[in-house]
Amino acid sequence: MPNDTGDFELEPAKKTWGEGIETRGEDSWTKTVTIEVVDASMPSKYELDARGAPNVDYCDLEAGKQAVVEEAEIMAQRDLWSGTVPISKVPERHRAGDESSFTPHDVAIGPYHAISSSFPRIEKQKLCCVGFLHSLSEQRTEGGLMGLAEKLEPLVRACYDPDAVSHMTPEQLSTMLLRDGCYLLACMVNYLDIMAAAAAAANNNKNADKLAHRCSSSSGKDVDSSSTGGGDSTVVRDTVFLVENQIPLFVLQRIHERVTGETTSSALERIALFVRKQLQVQLYISKKQQRPAPPQTSHLLHLVHAYIQPTNSSLPQASMKENTRAWQRTGRWHRAVEYRTHGNVRFKRRVFKEDDVWTILDVRLQGGTLWIPRLRVDGNTWTILRNLMALEEQIPRRPVTAYCLFMSQVAGTPEDVKLLVRSGTVEHFLASDEQVAQGFAGLCRGVVMDVDNIDRNYLKPLWHEMEERCDSRVHRFMGWFCQLKNIWSAIALLVALIVVACQLTQTFYAVVSYSRGGQQPKP
Repeated sequence: MPNDTGDFELEPAKKTWGEGIETRGEDSWTKTVTIEVVDASMPSKYELDARGAPNVDYCDLEAGKQAVVEEAEIMAQRDLWSGTVPISKVPERHRAGDESSFTPHDVAIGPYHAISSSFPRIEKQKLCCVGFLHSLSEQRTEGGLMGLAEKLEPLVRACYDPDAVSHMTPEQLSTMLLRDGCYLLACMVNYLDIMAAAAAAANNNKNADKLAHRCSSSSGKDVDSSSTGGGDSTVVRDTVFLVENQIPLFVLQRIHERVTGETTSSALERIALFVRKQLQVQLYISKKQQRPAPPQTSHLLHLVHAYIQPTNSSLPQASMKENTRAWQRTGRWHRAVEYRTHGNVRFKRRVFKEDDVWTILDVRLQGGTLWIPRLRVDGNTWTILRNLMALEEQIPRRPVTAYCLFMSQVAGTPEDVKLLVRSGTVEHFLASDEQVAQGFAGLCRGVVMDVDNIDRNYLKPLWHEMEERCDSRVHRFMGWFCQLKNIWSAIALLVALIVVACQLTQTFYAVVSYSRGGQQPKP
């Protein structure tokens, strides 16, 4: 029954027919609709058949079918997201180590830093990206990007801490999703090439050129990774490597589908190419990285974490010796100079072949040499590692945290850093070795991990092997001998050893001669 305003309260199970129905709100339990009352004398678009059911044309059926498909995909995405990593706030014990490592400098993405907002230049670029992708989507999908963010808003809200997004209205959160999502896609995906390639594949190169010109002029200038800052190190730092500065990847996927007009086109694959390139440039992974992007990746930093994993060649192999160590306690790592002096351990940069697949975590002890992939230390290194450790608080396996504990304790003093720099395992662009040592020493401040759990600490077997070398008297002596200050000290030691050997020999023969001289000769 209608109320005084002409509105009807409909339950979800009931069906609504008619074209002039306007939906108010997005409540999943009830929907308030307004039905336009027309003159009964006017011809109606929907005529009743013999059964009293309205005759709906084909276009309306297709639109309804598309709506049902989109709703089913959203529900499937909800189920998929429920098993992945949420976008949570950084614990205070991590933030106390370095607040700036978790704060965006130029680009604010997501609700956690929405109050601070981005630079005016970045906000203007976000609006340009929305206009650019909306113009592309209108040519592929009816309505373009209109209404997409509103459909995803309830699902996206569940991906964040409730207290952090409770102050945002659905309209504010939807607007933020659309702007941030379009900006990220414009930074990482070249849609002009995609559209031109699609038109060329259809043997319509002339229209492809027109499309590229039209799309580039729709926002007043070309919108690609160079104009939006996709290649700028600060923009990459803010949009990719900050754990709080993220939006769910399924938002980017839905926008990508609207822009390309293809539900089978994967935005994750194209974004993964961009992320892998950034990691390869910074020497975190090998250039030959053929592992596909995991389908259940939650956000961009989660994608980064999926690629920075120890390879099979660096993982410990099960053996009887490892089983005996299972109950042994794992302690603190020694300094690099202590391993060199007390364990006769040589530190060398691990060099890989061109076809090898490796990551920065592939540390291996072979003989008396500890092979470590080169770590390039710059202004963003601590930020990347700290955010990855904060992300691993929500993940069972914590290889990055184990690696950071190793490096922070091995390279915690300027003398240690100097040794690692000389060996080629550390390459830094900071002012001095002291700054690098301070960065390593404070890297794991506030970090807590069960180092005895091999599922979390993949370097546990390595620690026990290094400890055995330090406990060996032979290795301790060889390490001490090899680290003598100069050649004269070594010569003096050798002379002393020779003198001792000569004295022992002289004493031996004296005893033998005396024992023989005391015997009576035989007749």
